Amino acid sequence: MKLVHSLIIFGFAIVLVACSDSSQQSDPDFRPKHRVAHFSPESSPLVLIDEAHNNFLTLSGRYKPFAQVLESDGFRVSSNDKAITENQLRQVDVLVIANALDRKRQDWLPPYGAALDDNEVEVVKSWISSGGSLFLVADHTPFPKAIDNLAHALGFQFINGHVGNVTFSKVNQSLAGHATTYSKETTNNIDEKSQPLFLESINNASSEILQVRSFGGSAFKAPEKAISLLNLGNRTTATEPKIPFQINSDTPRVPMSGWNQGAILELGKGRVAVFSEGMMFSSQLIKNTGQTIGLRSVGAEQNEEFLLNIMRWLADS
Repeated sequence: MKLVHSLIIFGFAIVLVACSDSSQQSDPDFRPKHRVAHFSPESSPLVLIDEAHNNFLTLSGRYKPFAQVLESDGFRVSSNDKAITENQLRQVDVLVIANALDRKRQDWLPPYGAALDDNEVEVVKSWISSGGSLFLVADHTPFPKAIDNLAHALGFQFINGHVGNVTFSKVNQSLAGHATTYSKETTNNIDEKSQPLFLESINNASSEILQVRSFGGSAFKAPEKAISLLNLGNRTTATEPKIPFQINSDTPRVPMSGWNQGAILELGKGRVAVFSEGMMFSSQLIKNTGQTIGLRSVGAEQNEEFLLNIMRWLADS
């Protein structure tokens, strides 16, 4: 049993070193897959990436590949370093809040405060209800704690912990059958607001997204009206260390049955996509090892198309 615990801890260490290492940066060699842009300049949705809340993932930093993928499909991508206001969101189609923090941190030590104040949370929720769309990412601890007030306002309950790498597949139904997990050509005749679709109803299997991969992160329980896309199961556990990355055999472990790493929700006239892992939508270089993690990793070959499907759904395309 001690050997098993040691192997589990070693596995987490591989993931967590990448997340906590200051040499982690955007992959300079990343290039989006060749494609014809879905959006024309005239119809291009505006995506605003939040950088006002000490975000670990930013447009010019670790989420540059994320922005490159969106731009390759015709999205306009910009960043914001000011507090979120109603006026600021008037022209925005999709707001991205990825790994916000309570302050500019030099360590991961508690206590953890809220990244967004209560007024900003209310502004974001009201904007969504009126037709805006939010792409929210809160990775491993302490990121879930920093956006706890926003997550609860939207009906999501995060665990402030760590989950190891997970491969989601339609073979075992951990990846849901839904309009967002098929190519745009297939979904033209699908009601994107419908509940998850049975695979038998899809004729063009070649355009199906069969597998996506995450690289650690945390987990959450989605509200009843949400559609869970990335479903964790009994074989997956999350650790809840008192201090991030300090995991040993005594660290509490929580079975992940009924928990998710990705879900979507319609809220009023707007839409929300929530994910508890951010690297799956970017490509990052661990400078001191030369290892790349994310969109160019083995097993993540369809992550890029999955990201675009999510963003098109949020843009109501």
